[in-house]
Amino acid sequence: MTILNAVANTLSRHTRYLDNELHTIGGLVRPGDVCLDVGSAAGLYSRTLSDLVGPAGLVHSVEPLSFGHPFWSRVLGARRRGNVRHHAVALGAQPGRAAMRVPYTASGPATSRSFLGRESRGLGSTAEFVRHEDVVVEVSTVDALVAEAGLERLDFVKIDVEGGELHVLHGAARTVERFRPAMFIEIEERHTARYDHSPGDVVAWLTARGYTMYTWQRGWVPAERVCPHTNNYLFRSS
Repeated sequence: MTILNAVANTLSRHTRYLDNELHTIGGLVRPGDVCLDVGSAAGLYSRTLSDLVGPAGLVHSVEPLSFGHPFWSRVLGARRRGNVRHHAVALGAQPGRAAMRVPYTASGPATSRSFLGRESRGLGSTAEFVRHEDVVVEVSTVDALVAEAGLERLDFVKIDVEGGELHVLHGAARTVERFRPAMFIEIEERHTARYDHSPGDVVAWLTARGYTMYTWQRGWVPAERVCPHTNNYLFRSS
């Protein structure tokens, strides 16, 4: 384990600065696995996955906003790793071009809270910010990315797209059916509210395809519904 990953694991276990479940990824991903990080931001998860899969594995890191988190992107260096492939696109239900709505604070863009404006209704959870700017990006689908990359396996998928998780899944239907990857998904009602679906719709889409949802409680345990005090959920094929 690298020093950076050791620090990240410690922060995720004992502070609120990082996802509490980050340190659990080591039990879900093995050397040689192929992973997809949707909404990779500065690359923290991509870096962690890169270390876990090793030289025999591969991580596809997806982040449409190249100007987000410049300092931490350099420090983490995920995109420079030999087993990481970066894709500067957004992923959704259909390909095309659309605007990423980027909220701004007084000190600059809060790119980690940006979201794909297509099919959204208003600002939702980013209404608190002083202003927003639209950045037009290319939009693809998981199915198209998998086909273009020529993937013959996909073992693990992480999705964090500020409420658009169901749209990403809609664009991944063939991939999910073919590979049955484990999926680590952020689901928050405050984010999904800007779209025409609820957290329950995300869960229903996956359970209808034979997945079981788990939440972290000193171990991954089955969960029936999304909890207001939990953000990240693991889905595994039954």
